[in-house]
Amino acid sequence: MFKKFVLICGISILGLSWSIETQAQATQTSIRAAAMEMGKALVGKNSDLFLSYMHPSMITLAGGKSQLKVITDSALTVFEKFGGRISKINYGTPSEVINYKDMLQAILPQSTFLTSLLGDVEFSSSLIAISSDKGVTWKFIDTNLFGIQKVKEVMPDISSELKIPKSAPPKFSAAE
Repeated sequence: MFKKFVLICGISILGLSWSIETQAQATQTSIRAAAMEMGKALVGKNSDLFLSYMHPSMITLAGGKSQLKVITDSALTVFEKFGGRISKINYGTPSEVINYKDMLQAILPQSTFLTSLLGDVEFSSSLIAISSDKGVTWKFIDTNLFGIQKVKEVMPDISSELKIPKSAPPKFSAAE
């Protein structure tokens, strides 16, 4: 009887840990999927869709959605006039998801590749992924774009447990 009890407890613990691990993987997958949609929107010059993934507090900080749309569209247009384009955006594996003040939060590594007549540039940054609806939708904050200190001022609900790495300098390779 005791052996059955131990066996049932062991199976229950294994099942629970598998369930938790599966949920964590599903959450990390949904973070990456949302980020990939956001990146695809930027590469495809769909600024409305791109901005829909930006955290609302950062949109406010930047002067509002219409102001940010003008800035984004203008920057892309000017860059293209000089022979540049965003060639691709890659995402790494999200950090462990933290539940803090009813928000899911994680760090997502991002690499953005720009191509121009002068050469190629790779920018590495960290995105803070935030979900206020238990992981159904995700909003992102680019720590390079706004700076970690400014983000923490505007978003005091960012968990101190998030380990935001310092940004690496851009990597440039000259055109041949």
